[in-house]
Amino acid sequence: MLHDFPVDLPEAPPPDAHSLGWTASIITITALGLLLTNAISISEWGAEMTPSAGVVRFVNIADRWHAFTERTGLGAPRKGVHAVWKKLEAVRFPGQEPATEAKPAG
Repeated sequence: MLHDFPVDLPEAPPPDAHSLGWTASIITITALGLLLTNAISISEWGAEMTPSAGVVRFVNIADRWHAFTERTGLGAPRKGVHAVWKKLEAVRFPGQEPATEAKPAG
């Protein structure tokens, strides 16, 4: 059932090229930033996949990329944020037991 609105609203204009270009630019910049500073996550993600020839090749490339970003310091921002996150994760209320470390599956 359609409802009548008391005011006629104008049709929304279609997205223009500027909006689409801006969106594509933001997605590209974000992806490149993550690729440059978060190589360890790519490597760990690949290691969690079901083994196959393609996955082995992917993990090999990801591990080499991770080693490169560590050597050049590109991984430092992620490492710093991760250290702060781990400290905050360990914080407990007074009298609360310390957190137990999660054991890897398998």
